[in-house]
Amino acid sequence: MSIPEVTTLDNGLRIITERVRDVDSVAMSIRVGVGSRAENANQNGISHFLEHMAFKGTKTRTAFEIAKAFDDIGGVFNACTGRESTTYYAKVLKKDIKTGIDILIDILMNSTFPEDELEREKGVVIQEIFQTNDSPSDIIFDKYFEAAYKEQPFGRSILGTQDTVKSFTRENLNDYINEHYFGKNMLLAVAGNIEHEEVVALAKDCLSKIHSEELKQKQNAAYTGGEYLEHRKLDQVHLLIGLPSVSRYDDRYYAFQVLDAILGSGMSSRLFQEIREKQGLAYSVYSFNSSYADTGVFSIFAGTDNSNLDKLLRSVTAELKKLSTNDLKEEEVNRVKERIKSQVLMSRESVSSRAETLGHYYGNYDRYISKDELIEKIGAVGVSDVKKAAEELLSQHKKTTLAAIGEIGSLPGYDKLVSMLKS
Repeated sequence: MSIPEVTTLDNGLRIITERVRDVDSVAMSIRVGVGSRAENANQNGISHFLEHMAFKGTKTRTAFEIAKAFDDIGGVFNACTGRESTTYYAKVLKKDIKTGIDILIDILMNSTFPEDELEREKGVVIQEIFQTNDSPSDIIFDKYFEAAYKEQPFGRSILGTQDTVKSFTRENLNDYINEHYFGKNMLLAVAGNIEHEEVVALAKDCLSKIHSEELKQKQNAAYTGGEYLEHRKLDQVHLLIGLPSVSRYDDRYYAFQVLDAILGSGMSSRLFQEIREKQGLAYSVYSFNSSYADTGVFSIFAGTDNSNLDKLLRSVTAELKKLSTNDLKEEEVNRVKERIKSQVLMSRESVSSRAETLGHYYGNYDRYISKDELIEKIGAVGVSDVKKAAEELLSQHKKTTLAAIGEIGSLPGYDKLVSMLKS
């Protein structure tokens, strides 16, 4: 495997490439280190809305011309917004790399935000908000983060609200770009059978025009924990339980990842086997560890009918508490580590995943983390590390987050759940 090459422009923006031989496609992405956590209350949803508007016309192309240009070459393009970053990406054949990079840079730097498109897209995003609100299995995650990070940008919905989206103007979008789209906060990542110098030659002149001044500082996030309960007439109660975890820079990060895999990731995980396979309490049950720049949250999701809520919660908390005891064996830890290693290897087989990986590691760590280094870090996690991670979670039981939507009349109270988690 080739080693990524990096060119840093005078404004701090990095152009990063990884050569992948024997492929015909090229994947490219422009990552901006800004997401919903950077928004104030009136801006809530603007990062996501801006991502939508980027494809709605530039100084030289209409929205239709942008779509047609990619369709004509069989390319794909899209964008996504998270709490900490926004990414614009495309995949084209190698022979069309010039077109792909040109359009990707054009929509990022030269979007005009036409008024008719602006108003039309507000309607589209509001429908997206309505769709999420109407789906309890979707909206539960927004409500959960609101409870876990009370009254903070980090806890607000990435989509924003109907009122905030309606309020956005062209000036708001341009101001937000000026504040957050600066050189050191951006990078272009390209993976495929390409030469680094070719990519730099295609992108350097345009990307060098982006200003270098950091105009706004990021806000810290502070996990609080809390409760959100919503009664809806549903056949299932959709339930999320969480505890404070670690940031992605914490030395314990990989231990928490292994803990997550053992507890609730995959069909052989403890939660799946106990709650679904043995007790038949849920169709969907899993855990996930979310680690960010300065915070983290370990979460467990399950859906069950209201008559089984108490039994489900007792089973979930019992499985978590077992991991902090001598119940955890080396054979199980080793088996799960091998599964994670396999996932690491398989995740880097496509040019799209490699471009995404370049953006993730250089954007978050300012360096590349090879699959060999990742496998080594995972391999170093021992039984005692996983046990300590479980103990750390349980020691934070007073900061539990509970979110539930459905027929919640028989849901055990928040205090009872906290007591269940007490080690």
